[in-house]
Amino acid sequence: MPKERRTELSAASVALMLLVVFIHSAAECVNGYDPMTFAYAAAGSLHRLASFAVQGFLFLAGLKLTLRRPSVFSTGRYLRGRLSRIGLPYLVAFAAFLAVYLLTGRLNDPSPVRILAEFFTGGLTGHFYFVAVMAQFCLLVPLWNLLDRRTHPALTLFVSLILTLVFMDHMPELVRLATGFRVELTRNAALFTSYLFYWIAGMTAGANYDGFRGFLRARRTSLTVLWILSAVGDIALFLAIKRGIYYALWADDFHLMTCTLAILALLSHAAALSDSDAPVLRSALFADTDRASYLVYLWHPMTILLIDSLLNRLGIGSRALRCLIRFPAALLLTLAISILWQKLYASVRSRLTNRDPAKGEP
Repeated sequence: MPKERRTELSAASVALMLLVVFIHSAAECVNGYDPMTFAYAAAGSLHRLASFAVQGFLFLAGLKLTLRRPSVFSTGRYLRGRLSRIGLPYLVAFAAFLAVYLLTGRLNDPSPVRILAEFFTGGLTGHFYFVAVMAQFCLLVPLWNLLDRRTHPALTLFVSLILTLVFMDHMPELVRLATGFRVELTRNAALFTSYLFYWIAGMTAGANYDGFRGFLRARRTSLTVLWILSAVGDIALFLAIKRGIYYALWADDFHLMTCTLAILALLSHAAALSDSDAPVLRSALFADTDRASYLVYLWHPMTILLIDSLLNRLGIGSRALRCLIRFPAALLLTLAISILWQKLYASVRSRLTNRDPAKGEP
């Protein structure tokens, strides 16, 4: 299938990027408020509703794998592309965060082994785990291609759902059974097994994208209502756990359903926006924002650190006010820098690739 631009996928990607920036901008409120207060209920509920962003990005990545796959697939070429578009920007961001953490004393064990472990697990700062998960999915691309060719989509989707539920809840026990060692697995969120269902669901959608898009069109209202009902239940479970009222062992399983419905509802509204040919989707700013989404994801916590430092110097202590300032400031500043960087990089690359040695051009 030709690599045509799907504006609904771009719109969904931009929306997920906004949610990620909000999640980290609002973290101070969620972590600082008393769980018994209304302020915590409000901030925590919004935070919980936004917490399908990483799952959504992985769904879109799986979808694009099958949607845009060439007739002759080269694993080496695919991995080189992923290294260029995902790996190298991550390396630069990791080095910058590492330097800041070393200078500010945030990293208490700066040994080479620790640094390498943080690099490959994405554990240096909270949001880097997504890159580690994406890398695992990319490295396993021969497996995903094999499953797509040799298995029935419904069976693969069902098995991936069961495996995801099992791995999310019982990975430490499974490691102990496989190795004989009791392992304290503190970074299950950085393992692809916790997100297998979203990736496979995205692949399934991409393999029959026209049918999937038709489903989104026909069921937009139903998907929205189902997501709202599920979200209410998810928030109720979240607050009940935080307030010590009831600890639901099945809360994470329920959250998986809420995340899935949120992804489908988001895509259905993005498709409707695309069908309406909204002017915003044809603007240069939207295209630039879409292309810069990954850079914004990597760098926005650095911007938040700078903004928080400024807020501290100004003596602004209200958590609500800090959040109201932090979110738009971090978003706009990171987005502006990311777009500017991409334009400069594209300009330099264009000059290098279009130079004419015969004319003695540098």
